[in-house]
Amino acid sequence: MKTDIASNILKILLILFALGAIFLGIYVLPVMAEEMVVIYPELRYTKLPILIICELLLGLLLIGIGIVMYLLKTFDRGKTFSLTFTRGLEVLIGMCIIASMGILFLLKYMNTFGGPGPLLSLIMIGVIFLVWIIAAVIMLIRSIVKKAMIYKDDYDLTV
Repeated sequence: MKTDIASNILKILLILFALGAIFLGIYVLPVMAEEMVVIYPELRYTKLPILIICELLLGLLLIGIGIVMYLLKTFDRGKTFSLTFTRGLEVLIGMCIIASMGILFLLKYMNTFGGPGPLLSLIMIGVIFLVWIIAAVIMLIRSIVKKAMIYKDDYDLTV
């Protein structure tokens, strides 16, 4: 099977992005949590819950990248119009919903001790909207694939 060049480029970019997310989760987030405690010692009790929520959201992102990689392999094999492909898209939609709820929970938790500040609040709200847009695009792709599957089945019956 001939793979598409765009698919290979996307796989490389996803791997690089995943490596960056792993670096962020292993090194950057714990350092930022320690700096938060140094700057605001009264928030020491919030360090661990916020760090855990952020690490879980990053883990969810990495799982989503893995699913997209699987969908790209399915695409490369020419099995785009299959139930496994649409199930993968449905899982991604569910993960987007879980991610937006996680960000909302983090925002609500941070508001219990004074809030994250105006800039970080706007960034978090913007990320929630971005996740919703990505979920809507995935739902559109799923709808297109489903309609193409029905069209393909109807075409196979008439030929």
